Amino acid sequence: MPSNEVTAANHKIRLMNPIDFHYRPICSAPGCQNPAAYKVAASWSDGTSWELKNYGLACEEHRATQLARGKANRQALILGDGEVVGQVGLFELHANVRDAALKRLIDQT
Repeated sequence: MPSNEVTAANHKIRLMNPIDFHYRPICSAPGCQNPAAYKVAASWSDGTSWELKNYGLACEEHRATQLARGKANRQALILGDGEVVGQVGLFELHANVRDAALKRLIDQT
């Protein structure tokens, strides 16, 4: 049996190798199929954990419009008790880099 196969309930299951899967995010702008270069996001915390709250993805062409859309959505957000959300910004996307390590752009347009 190959190393990426396991048997469960008498069925052979082929596990996907990590190198088999390559997710390429695309821009969130309607009708755009360009690869995303940025995550539109804001820091979020409930007091016990932290993450980037995702407001969409943007290619170079749509970064300003997607950022404006994210800011508008952020203004409409109703926070729960203990929740804190920072300013919406653009974060550079890089393969195999988790949200916590994404670099926020200083120039937001």
